[in-house]
Amino acid sequence: MLVLVAIGVAFYAGLILDSFVAIRLLGTTPGDIASAKLTWGITIGQYLSYLPVLAVLLIGVPWASRMSLHDLGLRGFDRTTVFAGLIGAVAMYAVTIGLANVQYTFTHQKPEEAAITLFTSTHDPALIVLFTFLATIAAPFMEEFVYRGFLFNALMRYAPVWIAALVSGLLFGISHGSLSAFLPLAASGVVLAYVYQRSGSLTASMISHALFNLINVALITLAKPS
Repeated sequence: MLVLVAIGVAFYAGLILDSFVAIRLLGTTPGDIASAKLTWGITIGQYLSYLPVLAVLLIGVPWASRMSLHDLGLRGFDRTTVFAGLIGAVAMYAVTIGLANVQYTFTHQKPEEAAITLFTSTHDPALIVLFTFLATIAAPFMEEFVYRGFLFNALMRYAPVWIAALVSGLLFGISHGSLSAFLPLAASGVVLAYVYQRSGSLTASMISHALFNLINVALITLAKPS
């Protein structure tokens, strides 16, 4: 319970810091991200907002769970881990594309995320590189630690694996703040929980998450007008 409260406080501290940096130092309002252009304020603010959460995760989660980072699944890149990550990325892409198509068939609504809107709004090479690193390295590391390493493990203490995977996946979908993309993202969260549970490696789910985001970044980049 203590670490759960601490993680919640860290998230809010990150959001406050994000706002402070963006508004006071760089003149950007992060609350308008869905309709804004990608700026240095938004990008740097997002990086800084991760710092308090990262500190709590790396220190608090092992302490609360009485497990080392290695036992939680944060391990090296061996052949089995990389293979599991690759398979997971393919499964994520198949599931999200499939659900997105089903959703569009019934609602005529395409999944849209603020992050995609931001990424397509700039042609600044430096911002593109920083945002790509954020999407393919920093975010997968943080989100896998939160939703699989911490939340999924905590839920499995009180519920069957499938319920833990479903709940953590739903919260993963909600956290991205997009109603239209909620269902595909929630399903991808369930896939990531399965990758983690089957491989026993948080590194494997991080690889899946990173590759999935990298594929999307590459496709968006190719589709952007020059």
